[in-house]
Amino acid sequence: MDAYEVRLRGSAIERLVGQGHGRELLDAGCGAGRWSVFLAQAGWVVTGVDMSRALIRLAAPAPGVTYMASSIQDLQLPTSRFDAWLSVTALQHITSPAEFDASLDNLTRMLKPGGTAAVLEYSPLVAFGTMPSYIRARSRRQWIEVMTSRGYVKRAESGVRFLGHGPYIISVRLLRRFGVAPAALNALRSVCWVLDLFLARLPGITRLADVRLLIFEKQR
Repeated sequence: MDAYEVRLRGSAIERLVGQGHGRELLDAGCGAGRWSVFLAQAGWVVTGVDMSRALIRLAAPAPGVTYMASSIQDLQLPTSRFDAWLSVTALQHITSPAEFDASLDNLTRMLKPGGTAAVLEYSPLVAFGTMPSYIRARSRRQWIEVMTSRGYVKRAESGVRFLGHGPYIISVRLLRRFGVAPAALNALRSVCWVLDLFLARLPGITRLADVRLLIFEKQR
C-alpha cells in the first residue's frame, strides 16, 4: 500500500473510530501491525491478529499492542471481550463463503453488546468487473446486509478512495515508462489527496467511493 492510500485510510479511521481511552480493540487481519500501532497511539489497547506468522514476526512492538498468529475464524478469545473490532481490507480476502461467515460470527461473539465494528473494505455501490482470485468483492449494500443480518446497526460511514486518486496513479505509471521519478508529481499528489479528504466529508457524495469505512454497533 502506498503512502497516499495510508493517509486516506488513517484519516477515516481517526474520524470514525476515534480515541480509545483504554478500551480494547481487536485488529482482525493486522498484517505487520500498521493500524494496530496507529490505534494504540490513539489510546486503544489493541490485540492484532493475523493468520500469517511471517507478518506477525515482522510486526513492530509498541506499547498497548499484543500480537497473535491465528485465522479470524479460529481465534479463541473470551466472549464479549472487546469494545471494538476493525478489519482493514482483511475480510475481503476470505474468499470461502463458509470461512467468511465463520470469521464474522467469531468477531461478533468476541464483541461486547453495544460495541463497535469498523469495516474498511472494497465496497463500491456496484461490484462489477473481474477481480483477482484472492478478493471476494462485495458492494456497499452487500457489506451492510452481512452485518445487519448478525444483529448490527449501521451508525456511520465514510468514503476513503474517490476519483481523486486516479489522476495521480495514472500519471505515476506514465512517468515511470519514461524513467521519470514519481517525486515530480508531489504537487498533483497533494491536490488529489485534499480532494479525496474533502469528498469523504460530503453527505451523499461519500457514497461514491469504491473503498469505504462502515461503522456498525452490535445491538445490546
